[in-house]
Amino acid sequence: MTRNCVSCGRAIAWDANVCPFCGHDYRMQMMGPMPVKRESAMPVIGGVLILIAGVIELFYGGILMAGGSFFVALGVGAVAVACGAIILVLGVIAILGGIFALQRKHFGIAILGGIFGLGGWFIPGLIGLILVAVSREEFHD
Repeated sequence: MTRNCVSCGRAIAWDANVCPFCGHDYRMQMMGPMPVKRESAMPVIGGVLILIAGVIELFYGGILMAGGSFFVALGVGAVAVACGAIILVLGVIAILGGIFALQRKHFGIAILGGIFGLGGWFIPGLIGLILVAVSREEFHD
């Protein structure tokens, strides 16, 4: 079975990738155009919101840890310091997640940071988490 070359008009084999007479290459036509990967602003906006939530968590944790003497008067000083330390760690993880979301890298860490950032500033942190989650395809893991 043969076909005519679109470039020189000579008969060539049906399954030929290149015309043996003129060198016309049919492989690029078979592949078609490469799809363009579009990037949206969703991971960037989500990352900024998660970053802000993480910074607020750092602030809350610092207040709890620094205000230990105030909480001692209430009888819960050690608990307040321990809770402050935990909130500080969660804030650091949220900040890391926000940074990775801005870079569109390490989707799992970005989501984890968004989850841990929910304690800092709930509604914007939740919006940031949702924006990062729906933009999964834009991450380069």
